[in-house]
Amino acid sequence: MSVITINNLKKEYSSKSFSKNKILALDGVSFDVGEGEIFGLLGPNGAGKTTLIKILLGITFPTSGGGRLFDEDLNNVKIKTRIGYLPENHSFPSYFSGEQVLYHFGKLSGMVADDVKKKADEYLNIVGMNDWRKIKIRKYSKGMMQRIGLAQAMINNPDLIFLDEPTDGVD
Repeated sequence: MSVITINNLKKEYSSKSFSKNKILALDGVSFDVGEGEIFGLLGPNGAGKTTLIKILLGITFPTSGGGRLFDEDLNNVKIKTRIGYLPENHSFPSYFSGEQVLYHFGKLSGMVADDVKKKADEYLNIVGMNDWRKIKIRKYSKGMMQRIGLAQAMINNPDLIFLDEPTDGVD
């Protein structure tokens, strides 16, 4: 079964200048990712990797073409509960502790409090942040922020995780 199916995806952005030129971010992208596969997008800056992820998440929309997640249309909001996401330049409220970040995002994903606590404990251990759980985010290094971001992306036990630049700043 394909978890991700992309068919002839195209994305054009309007130029920021007064010209009528368009910026072509994606041009005829097609692929499938099967269940259990690990798939990476590699390419230079500006190649459209983040744009593709944002289309899959429903943050932006394709100019043409389409795709499916879990054999459902990309616009189906219900499939979003099955997805975890770590954006490239994520930021969390600096007054939150790492533990509070995980509680907040767990609750946002619809988890009940007991499950959030259990998963937060589990993922803080997995990412090596248990000793820092009560410390405010403002005191974290970039690598620590990235590890909390990874825990946040996994807190709801998703079937699919999108990681945009996951190794950026990892200590």
